[in-house]
Amino acid sequence: MSRPAAVLVAGPQVLLDDYPVDLAWSPDGKQLVVAGGEGRLHRVAREGAQATLLGTQEPGLLSVCWQPGGKLLATAGQDGSVRLWDALAAAASDGTVIHRGLQWPLGLAFEPRGKAVAFAAGKVVRVVGLDGVLREEIGPHDCALTQLAWRNGNEVLAAGNGALFIDRLAPESSITQHALDGAPLTLAISPDGRVVANGLQDGQVMFRHVLAQKKSRMSGYDGKVTQTAWSANSRYLATAATGGKVIIVWDFSGKGPEGSEPLQLQSHGDRIESLAFQPEGPYLASGGRDWRVVLWRPGPAAQGKQAEASLDVQLLDGPVSLVRWSRDGRQLAVAQASGRLRFYTLQA
Repeated sequence: MSRPAAVLVAGPQVLLDDYPVDLAWSPDGKQLVVAGGEGRLHRVAREGAQATLLGTQEPGLLSVCWQPGGKLLATAGQDGSVRLWDALAAAASDGTVIHRGLQWPLGLAFEPRGKAVAFAAGKVVRVVGLDGVLREEIGPHDCALTQLAWRNGNEVLAAGNGALFIDRLAPESSITQHALDGAPLTLAISPDGRVVANGLQDGQVMFRHVLAQKKSRMSGYDGKVTQTAWSANSRYLATAATGGKVIIVWDFSGKGPEGSEPLQLQSHGDRIESLAFQPEGPYLASGGRDWRVVLWRPGPAAQGKQAEASLDVQLLDGPVSLVRWSRDGRQLAVAQASGRLRFYTLQA
C-alpha cells in the first residue's frame, strides 16, 4: 500500500508593521509571537490571524522564546536588555527588564523547566531567574560567545570563534572546552542529547559526539553553513549553506554519517533561509529566497537521489525568512521580510 501524500493547506495570514527576526509558538499551538527587527513584539492568534501588539523593545529585537508549559515570553534586544513579558496580556507594555548590559544578549533560551533563562553576553554565560536575580555567571570563556543551547537542566552548551564549550552549572560549576575549526554560525543539539552540530563560516559542519568524545567534520559546502536542523528521532541532520540551493541531509543511523553519502534535497531555486523539522514527526519544511516553502520527508528511500522527493511546494509573493512548526507538528508558521505572516496546516 502506498503512503498517502502530505501537503500544506494554506490558512489565514496577517501583515505586521515590522520585519520578523524570530518566531515562537505557544505550548498549545494556538498562538505565535513574532519578534520584529524594529523592536515590535506581536502575539498572533492562529485562528483568524488576529495580531496584538504586546510592546516595543527599541531599537530592535534579536530573539524571543516562550516559556515551556507557561505564559511568559523572554526577549533579547539590541539595547542589551533581556525582558520578560506576559504572553497573554491584553494591553501593550515595556516588559520587565531582568538584565541590562552593554553587549547584545545572544542565544536566549529558557531552561527545560521554564524556571530561568540563559544567554551569552560577551565571554560569559548568565543564568537569570524569573525574579530577575542572577543565579549563575559562567566564565569568562576564551572567546566571545555567539551561540547557546541547553542540553539538560544543568548543562549549557555555548560556542564562539574556534571553540565549543560545555558549561555545567552549580554545584559542579565547570567549563569544558573543545576546538572548532572556525567561527560557528549555528549550534544544534540532537534531541537525544548525544550529538552537537555546528555550521561554520568557512563552509563546514562539525559534529561532536558528547558522550563518546568523538568529533568529525563535513566540508565542501558552497558558502557559509547557516542552517542546521535535527529530526525528532535524532537520525537526520538537515543543513544548508548561503551559496547553495540544495538541502544536505546527513544520516546518523548506524555508524554514520562518516563515510556515507548524504541525502540531497533540491527543489529551491535560490538560497535557503530557514529549515525546520517537526518537533514530533518525520516532516521537514524549508523556505527560501525563491519565494518557496517546500515540504519534505527525508528517509532511506531518498538516499542518493536529488530533488524529486519534495512532497509539496507553496509559491508565495516574496522571499521567505523563517519557518516554524507548532509543538504538535500540525501547524507551520511562515514569515516573510515584508512582515507578512502565514499559517499552514499539515494534511497527511
